[in-house]
Amino acid sequence: MQGTPEATKENVEGIPQMTLVMYFVFLFLAIGITINDIYLGRIDQLILSIPTSVMLAVALVTDRKVAHVPPVIVIMMMAALILVFVANELKTAFVFLEILSSILTGVCLMLLGQILVYTMLHSSPEKEQDNKLFIYTAGFCIAMTVLLIMFLAQSFYYHGRDYAGFEIWTMTIYVFFAMIGAMVTAALSEMGLDRLVINSGLNRRMEVYSGGHFSNDYARDEVEKIIMSGESEKLEFKSTITTNIQTGENDKRMEKAVLKTLVAFLNTSGGTLLIGVSDDGSIYGVDEAEFDSRDKMNLHLTHMISSKIGDEFLPYITFRVVDFDDGKAVVRIDCSKSKKPVFLKDGKTEEFYVRSGPSSVMLSGSNLVNYVTNKSVKTRQSALRSAIEDMKEN
Repeated sequence: MQGTPEATKENVEGIPQMTLVMYFVFLFLAIGITINDIYLGRIDQLILSIPTSVMLAVALVTDRKVAHVPPVIVIMMMAALILVFVANELKTAFVFLEILSSILTGVCLMLLGQILVYTMLHSSPEKEQDNKLFIYTAGFCIAMTVLLIMFLAQSFYYHGRDYAGFEIWTMTIYVFFAMIGAMVTAALSEMGLDRLVINSGLNRRMEVYSGGHFSNDYARDEVEKIIMSGESEKLEFKSTITTNIQTGENDKRMEKAVLKTLVAFLNTSGGTLLIGVSDDGSIYGVDEAEFDSRDKMNLHLTHMISSKIGDEFLPYITFRVVDFDDGKAVVRIDCSKSKKPVFLKDGKTEEFYVRSGPSSVMLSGSNLVNYVTNKSVKTRQSALRSAIEDMKEN
């Protein structure tokens, strides 16, 4: 990396070496396939080769500063692109390959559409980000728009060239199976596919940022921007993990306050918890000194979640430690909405929390039943109001 301009150096160093090599190989391959198809006058697979080339170029040049596409998505798109290329080379010798490549095209376009929507929504942490119907509908519309553009472009292109080998029916079948792939992807996303390809262990291994300058600077800027928006239904600040600021000693109530917020996020619409930030938004610094090392602190957090919330909910929660210039650190914990009710284990009892504005509210009795069993927003809001009134009376 010697002699590399500073801006470029930071961006490239944000990607682990093995992932960087993979991206370069994929980029040259995608560009090669694109040039080959243009040279042969065959534009049907440009629908994947051009977006894949642009996506890889963006990942190499700007990485997370514009939009971030997880490595698993890149691998899936390259697999689909190669399959489309092979199917075209073999013509109709293997109809199964043609159908599979069509379905994978729809899958990739749908996932890219969802990522684009997620990126736009996550640019405003204070806004509602978990409207699955909107995300799937918008992602599907993006995928179908791209397919329609491809369909029209190919129709006009081949018609203008009087190419006898192009059949409108064949293209219609291709689009049909791509639509099926997109719809199946939406259904699988609801079952957890989005977490598998976006927040999977494989992605984390391929995106391990080794505490580099670029990674922490960007994460710190993100935290500072989030803090400026203030606490809300999707954002809460906690000063410490275990230390009571008033007494300076370890206090299990501090841990419960952290876990209570996480459970509330999981049960409502997801959200972000920043530990090491005071209620007024100032950087207090997480109580890292209470642990033998940062690794021990991370293990403690993981054990807290595992023992008090449950291992099955770990895939919904991610966290990282962000360093600041004055030696202080903030733990950022991001939660997505759980598909089933989540309870906080407190001794022999289990407590259910949800978010109401910037607060976590415990529901019990009939309020809990009404909230969990009714999908109506009106009914859930009624249960929340009743619980808040009960709290005020007590």
